[in-house]
Amino acid sequence: MESHETTTRALRTLRPLFESSSLADLRKVVRDFASELGALRHALGIVERAPGGPVLRWLCEDAPKWWSGFRLEFPPLVARGGWRAGQIRTVRRALDDVAPLPAHVELRRLGAYSAVFLAAEALHPGDMVACLSLLFTSGSRMALPAAHGHLTGLCHHAASLVLDAYLRLPSPVPEPARLSARELECLRWAAVGKTSWETALILGVSERTVNFHFGNVFGKLKVNNKQAAVAQAIFQGLL
Repeated sequence: MESHETTTRALRTLRPLFESSSLADLRKVVRDFASELGALRHALGIVERAPGGPVLRWLCEDAPKWWSGFRLEFPPLVARGGWRAGQIRTVRRALDDVAPLPAHVELRRLGAYSAVFLAAEALHPGDMVACLSLLFTSGSRMALPAAHGHLTGLCHHAASLVLDAYLRLPSPVPEPARLSARELECLRWAAVGKTSWETALILGVSERTVNFHFGNVFGKLKVNNKQAAVAQAIFQGLL
């Protein structure tokens, strides 16, 4: 009974997607959906299957970069091949797995018991996919292996609807860009918490020069801050 009520409440959170007109609307739906499922952490990324590799176009996360330790899970999910027709592209990682996995270290670090990662296409498949990631604690029903099939079906439906809503938004999807060696160097230092001033000292250049490079990075990756730039670079495998 509780599972049925949880599903009903989660589905209700998706209704605003049919009238959403901004990224903020999508962000709220993703947050509310994850909350109804009792997720410890959530993230949803819109990914383009670009010729040079997958490119993260938009990211909704409840904590900065919490998913970065699981980034090896994503490439198989967004790849064009490797899955049967109609098969939900998903993977579950949990502390009850028989074999030890690198993901277990991240689960323990984040205080989680299990994680679900999946990719969903829009109603009309194309080059864009939505990648949904959720963490659950040991006390959550959704963390149980028996709930995985139901959970993935529900999450696949939600991710597909979010992607459709994203594609209906008026803003155009930007083209992929490449970063220079110096831009990547500045970004690597930002990823470990260095300020522009500290990065300038390390590289032997002025702080103004570092900020100039960050300005180029923001423009190329279509982001407006270092945190978002680092997240984009991690997803693309640049960091």
